[in-house]
Amino acid sequence: MITATSRYATATETEFTRPDGSKVRHIVPPILPHPDEHTVARQHRVTDSDRADIVAAQTYGQATAWWMIANANSAAHPDQLTEVPGSPLAIPMPDARGGRIA
Repeated sequence: MITATSRYATATETEFTRPDGSKVRHIVPPILPHPDEHTVARQHRVTDSDRADIVAAQTYGQATAWWMIANANSAAHPDQLTEVPGSPLAIPMPDARGGRIA
């Protein structure tokens, strides 16, 4: 089930028919917005102990919101966000494009 706060909340669902006639339903991954399209609430300096889910939990109150931070920083994987201690991490405001935290 996809929740309203999921990065896939607005994704299109489609169906593929295999040669044997069986059908497979899947979600078309959304095109990620350009980082410049996000409103940055603040910058976070990455530490040795940071993890994307912990930063998201501290920022938004939901560890599963790490993907909003990933989108704002052009990261394909959450580990990319915290792999370099000392690097800046843009923390975006939740909005209609990135998903609203309820």
